[in-house]
Amino acid sequence: MMEPTTILLLAVLALALVFGAAAQFSRVCVPGGLGDWMFRGEHGRLAAYFIAIGVAVIGTGLLQALAGIDLNDTRPTYRSPEFAWGRYAIGGFLFGVGMVLARGCPVRNLVKLGQGNLQSLPVLLVMALTAYAMTRTSLYADWFLPWVGSLSLNLTQFGVPRQDLASLFGGGADLALVLALVVGVAFLTLSARSLARSTAHRGTIWLGGGLIGATVAAAYWLTGGPLGQKAMEAAEMMDTPPEGLGTQSFTFAAPLGDVVHYLSHPAATSAITFGVVAVAGVLLGALLSALARREFAMQRFGAPREWARTLTGAVLVGVGSVLAMGCTVGHGLSGIAVLALGSFVGLAAILAGAWSALKVEALLSERAMVGGGCESSVPARDCQALENG
Repeated sequence: MMEPTTILLLAVLALALVFGAAAQFSRVCVPGGLGDWMFRGEHGRLAAYFIAIGVAVIGTGLLQALAGIDLNDTRPTYRSPEFAWGRYAIGGFLFGVGMVLARGCPVRNLVKLGQGNLQSLPVLLVMALTAYAMTRTSLYADWFLPWVGSLSLNLTQFGVPRQDLASLFGGGADLALVLALVVGVAFLTLSARSLARSTAHRGTIWLGGGLIGATVAAAYWLTGGPLGQKAMEAAEMMDTPPEGLGTQSFTFAAPLGDVVHYLSHPAATSAITFGVVAVAGVLLGALLSALARREFAMQRFGAPREWARTLTGAVLVGVGSVLAMGCTVGHGLSGIAVLALGSFVGLAAILAGAWSALKVEALLSERAMVGGGCESSVPARDCQALENG
């Protein structure tokens, strides 16, 4: 009979496969979606992301209310009373700029690699190594903590126990459910209105975004529900318990560093964490979806200029994600799903960074060739939107 910890990781793998497949066929991409909206007037990919947020918020809120899942002590602790506004804002902005330069966030580069885009491989390697350095060496403590540590506010001094919206408004479980429904419906309504302007691929966008959001909520149920509790109890009896157990959902920046840690200790099964399984599952799910849809195609590496650009972006993504304690999935989906104020701030900073980077690129080179992947007749700003996707 398999250990509860093994069953849990296999269940996470199944969710990650769905996440990866849905991300592949819906083409959800935050920087690409922003570029589509800013320069081409298209809303599909950004709408898919907002659909995922809406479904994740509603699903997680219902789980908390009906299944009694405790979301106050997640990994990472999105609802911590320590409102690290400096980390959310600065790290999020750096991440947003970086994901534009890197042609996508970590999960988008995983999907692109699954589709055969070889350029995403070195990008992911640099993201992973940077995240590893930030989380498992003294880099963060030596270079970032001395100045960013003071840019924080402890909410308990104002009588607020946590930074979730219900606690900020002085309510309890009932208010938390109401807020989850209101916020979730708001995101879904915004998406529906955006998609009403276009008839192309609406069903695929709704399905893909909905599945991604559902996997985020389901991951909280898996790790915080009966199976997750059994895994925690089983781990207490082990000589070398698995790392990183606890109530959690998907995030992909810092877990890339966990992959580096595991690959450097391949014999240590305890290093196979939720994040490691999630990274592998999304990559495999994207590959299977691309093969099934006949969209798998090997793509060559870009020119040296493109390498310099994407790898610089990868470093910014690795630094920014750890500094902000989240990414477009960690804050944008899993963090907002638990209605954490810091995740709303983090996502706003990410979007601001991406918007700024896209605008600067458009101003610097209106009709420049980007990545060697567009014809010269395509304006650079349109090329950017295409290449980000």
